[in-house]
Amino acid sequence: MAMDLLEPFRAAMGSLRANKLRSALTTLGIVIGVSAVITVVSLIQGLKGMVSGTMERFGSNTISVRPVAPWDMPPDEYKKIKNKDLTMYDMRALAMELPHVILSVTPSLQSYGDIKHSGISAEASFYMTDESFLEQNKFDLAMGRNFVPADMRLKSKVTIIGKSLIEKLGIKGSPIGQFITLQSMDLEIIGVLEDLGGSMMHDNNDMMLIPISVGMATLPDERRRRMSIMARYNPNLDSESAEAMVTDALRRIRGLKSNEVEGFKVFSTKREADMFNAVMAGIAGVAGGVVGIALLVGGVGIMNIMLVSVTERTREIGVRKAVGAKRRNILVQFLIEACVLCLFGGALGILFGYLLGAAASKIIFHHVPGIPVSAFIIGFGIPAAVGVFFGYYPAAKASKLDPIESLRYE
Repeated sequence: MAMDLLEPFRAAMGSLRANKLRSALTTLGIVIGVSAVITVVSLIQGLKGMVSGTMERFGSNTISVRPVAPWDMPPDEYKKIKNKDLTMYDMRALAMELPHVILSVTPSLQSYGDIKHSGISAEASFYMTDESFLEQNKFDLAMGRNFVPADMRLKSKVTIIGKSLIEKLGIKGSPIGQFITLQSMDLEIIGVLEDLGGSMMHDNNDMMLIPISVGMATLPDERRRRMSIMARYNPNLDSESAEAMVTDALRRIRGLKSNEVEGFKVFSTKREADMFNAVMAGIAGVAGGVVGIALLVGGVGIMNIMLVSVTERTREIGVRKAVGAKRRNILVQFLIEACVLCLFGGALGILFGYLLGAAASKIIFHHVPGIPVSAFIIGFGIPAAVGVFFGYYPAAKASKLDPIESLRYE
């Protein structure tokens, strides 16, 4: 059996070497298709890694509560909701209402604006919050101190900043004790956050934290009541039960009737992760369809070239049959040619796809994700299947040629 395959293999490789340029161009479609597979998988893995890391940092037993937004429901229903705000009262009442369920609560009001230091301006995202924010989000300080309850009570004009803002504002020496200006308000830097990472799309290190009692004064009245709440619940509870308890408690706190729609949204980290994974699965499916088309085009190209090759080598096939080559030898030879072209294209596609995906992920997500073994298996398996599927017809046609007619072919 080995000898039966050895001779067709040698003949196939000799034919491919004799037509190097055509062989290379024939594999191009497969190279592009497989490269696209690996690149897409790399980017999806990079995005999943970045989002999963953020969710893991928040913890699996975290619930977020935010005011409803227009995109949460039909416009007519949104207009009927009377109270779309969340307040500090709601947060404190929630903790008191569920003392054995809620372990900690943290307020958060996010906004954007320009800050200044020594005449240099920079744009920052700032969070108005309290002393529990760092622990709730599992952030660490590189230097300085956290807020304390007295900062909230006395409305201390202090801030904790991310590392990128130090560079953007040109702050020299230790930033602790220096001042930055936000909307004509001077804030003393009391702490610097550890590196929070980020991506090309967003730098997490350009954030700053402000005591919520101070930050609210910088906002227009309608924005002051649009805060969000992060709550860490008892890990012995499942996310669905915790969400239901928080929703029921907030409805009681607000005095909502059974037929009234609440003006807030409650969702757990687990539900967010499930939604994200569903979206990623959809994206992967669409990308897989597009890549499948690329591989299909590559397969058609290989079949087309193999048919041309059969026509060009009609006399050669006749000579081989005349000297004793069997039909299966011719069939196997042309199948081997198609499969080698596809597998070579798959190998190049994996290499180029990995390099391209790694470079793109490094630029966009600031890290190189691992690629599942299944992606590499698909990178070889699909080209092999394409080679057999699209190579069989030309191979069968070649094996059926009549040796006498083939020798007469000009």
